Amino acid sequence: MKKTTTDSTYNNYPIMTDEKRGLACDEKILHEIERQFDYAEETKNKIFFMRYDIRFPEGYNHVDNGVFREFQSKFMKNLSRKGLKPQYVAVREQSKEKHQHYHVALLLDGQKTQSIHNHIQTAERLWDLTLGLPEKENGYGLIDNCTTNRNGDKQENGVMLRYDDPWRYDKKESCFKRASYLAKCTTKGNTPKGQRELFSSRIPKEK
Repeated sequence: MKKTTTDSTYNNYPIMTDEKRGLACDEKILHEIERQFDYAEETKNKIFFMRYDIRFPEGYNHVDNGVFREFQSKFMKNLSRKGLKPQYVAVREQSKEKHQHYHVALLLDGQKTQSIHNHIQTAERLWDLTLGLPEKENGYGLIDNCTTNRNGDKQENGVMLRYDDPWRYDKKESCFKRASYLAKCTTKGNTPKGQRELFSSRIPKEK
């Protein structure tokens, strides 16, 4: 049975919940986000946190996770070849009326990157390629760079976590809260039987 929480924090990290409105987060997803953050701290001197969302073109008929998994594998290999030590947590969401979409939180080696721009462009190119869409300048806009919120207001995406930064823990809390959006329980539960909702990078068993 899925374990959820409407508390305002998870293991002292702020999360996107609202008890009065009944907005809860899935604790399994929160746990995986925390695991990825912990492992990133063990393996990276600087951590670069960013978010992106993945959509399908209108009318696209594909209900399983195959194309997402293929794309994510290509993207992570691309980042790995650049020495960026990528880690991610991703979730599938959908309403009854709309096609599935995916939300992703990404942790990279901050010594080798400090901007989301090239990564978003690469993701756009690889997603279009995976879907078999004809090449188009600047892509089809199916990768959301998450620089605006649902109200259209600007929001930061791409945060550097440095050990010598006195505001590091505050920034980490902010990043965790942003990542907790993946754990929200609304628009989950409509996934077809046999299809996963949670995906993440492998962490060595000894960790």
